[in-house]
Amino acid sequence: MPVPENITIKQLDLELNGGCNYKCRMCPQADGREKDFLKKLPFDVFTKIVDDALQYGLDTVSLHGSGEPTLNRDMAKYVAYVKSKNVKCISFTNGYRLTEDISRELIEAGIDVLRVSCIGFDRESYAHWMSMDVFDEVRTNIKSFVRINKELGEPSDIHLYHLVTDISQSNAEIAAYRKNWVEETGAKAEIWLMHNWAGSAVELGYHRESMIASKYRQRSCGRPFSPLLQVRAGGLDGHTAGVVACCMVLGKDSDAILGHLDTQSIADVVSGAPYRKLREAHTNERYGEIPYCANCDQLYEIPESLVWTNIDEREYGQSKIVAGLDHRAFANSAIK
Repeated sequence: MPVPENITIKQLDLELNGGCNYKCRMCPQADGREKDFLKKLPFDVFTKIVDDALQYGLDTVSLHGSGEPTLNRDMAKYVAYVKSKNVKCISFTNGYRLTEDISRELIEAGIDVLRVSCIGFDRESYAHWMSMDVFDEVRTNIKSFVRINKELGEPSDIHLYHLVTDISQSNAEIAAYRKNWVEETGAKAEIWLMHNWAGSAVELGYHRESMIASKYRQRSCGRPFSPLLQVRAGGLDGHTAGVVACCMVLGKDSDAILGHLDTQSIADVVSGAPYRKLREAHTNERYGEIPYCANCDQLYEIPESLVWTNIDEREYGQSKIVAGLDHRAFANSAIK
């Protein structure tokens, strides 16, 4: 079984805040999140984790998880700390609280990329999927970020994120999204097929696994072997900074905890028994032993998962926030 003797951590996904101000229809946590994970990640714990990861080759910190990062009023402080370590900093927001003041604070703190989740190609579909009738307000916030960024010399990028909501109308949906979001705001964007959040019961118009299960057999998604750590703001038994298996386990955080970085080191967690069990299951293709893996559509190959983008460094069919961070490539090299 491949256990990382020489640990490499290229990216940390650090959740700043466990709560969210939206109840998105496709989110498994729309009806509420487990209380243990409704916490703010303490700044001293955050700096401890970043400092620990630096020795393992850290080059990117993404300030996101299941919660909304702008609800943490000190968000710019966290960004500034990451940048003080000469590390790339990105984040993921719904954009509702992206006021001009917050935009300026984040840009001046040095944020490299701000990704905005805008699911819905027009006002009606946005209100339906995001459960907030704030289509115009969010577009105004994005345009303000673009304008302020230009005023400051364009040190940052802003990318919009959409999931196809009706596969039978995908071409029309993409065209409408480009018109109403990309052309309107001046931001770049990426459009993906919807996934099933590790098999969670969400009301989707289609499921990726039903499109491909007859054609492809299950194989490891590669995440247990990838140099990326997903860290929640909260944790079990009073802990914060709970490490979870991947970003797909929304609504299943308590079942997916691999350790807690408020008291443990990265080496302790990555080499610990829960992580070893996860890697062993993927090595031996026993995905049913891991509850949050058993029905996850990420176990299937689907090259067309990224269906449209105007972001230069993106490649269709891959989720590459960090250049070279292709989860499946790590599975292919680890499982032999």
